[in-house]
Amino acid sequence: MYYNLQAFGEEVRSIRTNLGFTQKDVCKLSGIHEDTLRKVENGKVVPIQKTLDLLSPILKKDLNQLLLNYRLNNYQTFEEIKNRLESKIDRDEYQTLSVELDDLKALLHTESNTYFINLINQLILLIESIILSKEYKKFDKSLDKLIEAIKITTPDFSLSNYKYFVYDSFELRILMNMSLVLDEIKSIEQSLEIMEFCMQIVDPNEKLYPKICYNLSYTYHRLDIHESALKYSDLGIDYCMRHRDYNGLNLLYFRKGVAEYGLGYETFMDSLKKCIYFCEILDQNKLKDLFINNCKKFYNIELQL
Repeated sequence: MYYNLQAFGEEVRSIRTNLGFTQKDVCKLSGIHEDTLRKVENGKVVPIQKTLDLLSPILKKDLNQLLLNYRLNNYQTFEEIKNRLESKIDRDEYQTLSVELDDLKALLHTESNTYFINLINQLILLIESIILSKEYKKFDKSLDKLIEAIKITTPDFSLSNYKYFVYDSFELRILMNMSLVLDEIKSIEQSLEIMEFCMQIVDPNEKLYPKICYNLSYTYHRLDIHESALKYSDLGIDYCMRHRDYNGLNLLYFRKGVAEYGLGYETFMDSLKKCIYFCEILDQNKLKDLFINNCKKFYNIELQL
């Protein structure tokens, strides 16, 4: 569920300061990490119930109930569009993203909440960036869209100072996409630096986590650093298994198999076969054919299924 996290965070901060507490005071009394409270007050995270349960007696306010006051309208419509987008991106189906783009713009005209408007605009700019990059190979314009998107909520952002800000999960996704575009127009080293930064700050239980793992695995593969490629593919697979989220497992097992092949491990064929298996489970036949062809073309591997 989406909330006006910025307004909620501002009220939590106001409650704390009115009680005369510093962030350090509240964290010492409640037992939560100072970084967690900072993210809550900056509107950068949807706080879990346990966090609000720990903060509520210290701040003399039922924060779980308070959060409900900041629920956003049109959430279900937004989430449905977002899920369709995610599914198409996972399948490399970029040709029809304009459908969801039009739906988002229509939703924008029905919304009056400034926070939600900013969120929708960020998603619109992200999708426009993906279309520019994937469909038209206009990487400079794609990067401009991503910078415009992240500046909606982090106005002072630049590629030279990106490490100095606190990001929510959606901003982190924008930053991850910046890394992918920079790989095309700058250098693989700059791309890797930003992707590693994303990995350092992403919540290991976020849906974005395995996507970052995949991109890191692929980047290290291109640098012929197969140990790191294997490490990140394994981390992504572990997330998917723990959360029973099988989308993306085919990609991660492909990266795992290629890394094992590069390291001379005999297990590479088992991983590649799992990649094909999950393509079939997910009904991603185009990806399945691509994996089989790439194995033959680049590694002279015949996948006998």
